[in-house]
Amino acid sequence: MISLKPGITPLPIVLGYFTAAAVIAFLIIWKAKPKFSTIDLVYIGIGGAFVATADHILGDMIFLPSGIYPLINPPVWFRIITSFIVVALVRKVGSGMAVFTAYDLIGDLMHFGFGGEPLWLIEDALTYGLFMDVVIFITKGNLFGILNSDKFKQNLSAIVEGLLLGFAFSFVHPFFTYGFIAPLIFGFIPNQERVLYLFVTYMAGNALISPIAGLLALRVARIIAV
Repeated sequence: MISLKPGITPLPIVLGYFTAAAVIAFLIIWKAKPKFSTIDLVYIGIGGAFVATADHILGDMIFLPSGIYPLINPPVWFRIITSFIVVALVRKVGSGMAVFTAYDLIGDLMHFGFGGEPLWLIEDALTYGLFMDVVIFITKGNLFGILNSDKFKQNLSAIVEGLLLGFAFSFVHPFFTYGFIAPLIFGFIPNQERVLYLFVTYMAGNALISPIAGLLALRVARIIAV
């Protein structure tokens, strides 16, 4: 019945995605066998709090009128910028999922409460977090070109990877958050036009901010972590 409601992402698609995501997460962690240092864990813990604060507190304080929002979406833009920076400091497979797990739990503590868990945690870890971990795995830890010596290649990698991650991030809220999990928890039927509107505006907005976030993450990580 869930898949027949207007605007709701069909249940087989949701189950199929998260099953595949869990398998991919297991395989890349098993293959990479990451070893996190104490400073890595500090970055992940404090960084998760940093992302949650930027998203849920600072971002929510900024009001924009309809038409500008959600094309310019302060909570989402702050989440992208801060998560790129934090994960770029660690750059080990699993750090993306770990940061977004911390982000979710700290966000619950400071803002939302734990209603709807563990669905929100699974969503955050196996979408945003996994997307970043896949890029780390593919680049062998050279996220945003941080390990390149050539500045042009650094900047190009940061822009391209930022764009790709921003594009991937664009799917999550429209189709999983608003299009599936929130209706289950809060009991509403999402509007199909709203789902598509959110997807288009998130994609356009992320295309603006994600390459900038990639370049910022490159600069910060080069200064702090290399």
